[in-house]
Amino acid sequence: MLSSVRSRSSSKVVVALGFDDGYVPHAAAVIASIARASDPAAFRFLLLNTGVSKDRQAQLESSAPGAEFDWIEVGSEHLPELKVKGSVAHINRATFLRLALERVAPADCDRVIYLDADLVVTGDLRDLWAVDMAGAVVAGVHDHFIKPADFAHQWALPSPTLGYFNAGVLLIDLKQVREERLFSKAVAFVLANNPAFADQDALNWALWNRWRAVDLVWNVGRHLAIDVLILEVQEDRRLNGRAPKIVHFTGPEKPWLNTGYHPWAWLYWRALRDTSFEREVSENQSISTLKKVRLWLRWLIRRYS
Repeated sequence: MLSSVRSRSSSKVVVALGFDDGYVPHAAAVIASIARASDPAAFRFLLLNTGVSKDRQAQLESSAPGAEFDWIEVGSEHLPELKVKGSVAHINRATFLRLALERVAPADCDRVIYLDADLVVTGDLRDLWAVDMAGAVVAGVHDHFIKPADFAHQWALPSPTLGYFNAGVLLIDLKQVREERLFSKAVAFVLANNPAFADQDALNWALWNRWRAVDLVWNVGRHLAIDVLILEVQEDRRLNGRAPKIVHFTGPEKPWLNTGYHPWAWLYWRALRDTSFEREVSENQSISTLKKVRLWLRWLIRRYS
């Protein structure tokens, strides 16, 4: 596990997200949560997208006044059509957009934090940016679902020295990625093998034993929030009373849906309230004010216990 040893510089923290038009409100909530936790002027957002109109772009940018935004339309010339027949039903083209960073990220970006659009940032993201990667290609958090030894056996990889990472929050050394065309290798892996967990499997294959672990508070998924699932996680990979710095709504319990329940769903609605999309999402998902109050009360009771 790495500590934050690099000093913060005057340059902006570069954060990349990938999404389509349907996920614009959720991406706005991610950005608003970053702005709530730190100074938005410290950030430059690379927004990899497909089919987001200029009006929607301007609407999203209002979520973090003072931040810098680069809108990057990802076409087939940057990323081939990737289709997966695996077990994860929600995977679509937008899921793969992070793999285009090797080709489409501005040349002056040698390091980037990639974030999924189904999470909320509660800590100062500049602390993650300051982590010393010590030569690793990416830094991230262990995934609780995949057994590294089984993954290594399936794909004839060397024995794992670190394990298998979750791809929803990654600190990426883009210089190394470009020099070795590592994300292109991940794309080729998807095309050739149709892995169950799509680009996450592909990234773990391409970067096997070349990543560094950061504190799990930077990517806290459903297994650390839902009581019945916490018992499946080994003791040293639980929060144990600590507050997460990023809550990642992995699995089917998305906080904007009117079905299912996530005990920390209120954090999403608090972030969405700082955008111009709250009414849109509330109406589309039939989320009443009363339900939001209940989510808030449940969160107050549960917090991060």
